[in-house]
Amino acid sequence: MIESVRTLPVLPVAFAHAKIVHVMAGRSRVRTAEGERMLTAGDVMVLGGGVWCEAVPSPQVRTWTIYLEQEFMTRHMLWALPAEPERVLPGLHPDEWDGRAVFFRPGEDLFARLEPLWRRMSAFPHRGGPEGVAAVMALFARAVELTVPALVIDPSRPVPFAAGVIGRLTDVPAVPEAERAAGLLREDLGRAWTVEELARAVALSKSQLTRRFVQGYGLAPMRWLAEARTTEFARLIEETVLTVEQAARRVGWADRRVAAAWFRRRYGVSPTEFRRQSPSACAGEAPCVLCRSGRCVWRPTA
Repeated sequence: MIESVRTLPVLPVAFAHAKIVHVMAGRSRVRTAEGERMLTAGDVMVLGGGVWCEAVPSPQVRTWTIYLEQEFMTRHMLWALPAEPERVLPGLHPDEWDGRAVFFRPGEDLFARLEPLWRRMSAFPHRGGPEGVAAVMALFARAVELTVPALVIDPSRPVPFAAGVIGRLTDVPAVPEAERAAGLLREDLGRAWTVEELARAVALSKSQLTRRFVQGYGLAPMRWLAEARTTEFARLIEETVLTVEQAARRVGWADRRVAAAWFRRRYGVSPTEFRRQSPSACAGEAPCVLCRSGRCVWRPTA
């Protein structure tokens, strides 16, 4: 589960894993074997393993992307969706889907409910151990449960769902004060924020702000800020010629070692290793599917 903000084109790449891309803000034109399509906030694109895609942000796009082993994803959706394919949007029932690119539009309102779950999933370390895996699975199951009504043709009819995973971890009510505070942080990542300063900006005490932020996002404000900085830091490493130190300072980290530690925690490699590899769309597959077929445009750089 990775949040990304892109401003530069992503040339044709493919993964061994399936992926689900949720467009949170902005626009991006994507091209797959099925043709071209403009994605805007509220849209979802689902791609199977080995299916290539290219994207051109217009001029910027923010997304959350879930990478999944394809068989796991189809088995999970078979469990969650109605058994009758005719009740599911065309091409999206696991019995009908063959991995090709499919699109649907759950809408921004649903994404606002899902993003706190995704944020919590992304906050677990790259190698989180059994407890971390269990927590991520609980959050994923809750996200699927929230998404299912957007996949069925007649959501007024009940959809049996066996998970029932609801509790303090997965129940994420909207908290306006936390949303306002998160907006201030996102608008000025490079600022040397303190909890006191942020609390004053939204007219809350430190304890009230922390409590409501955890309620809304599952993270304390400064932890949320670190995750948001990591996302922008990764974009700068991938899409600009800034040095690691310059990119770290741009997002508010005076010490590049702090930036590198947060980066490795999420992506499993150092910023320098990440930059030396092919861009992130090709990283993780060595070589990627298109590399093996001789069609990948990316090549590792020294």
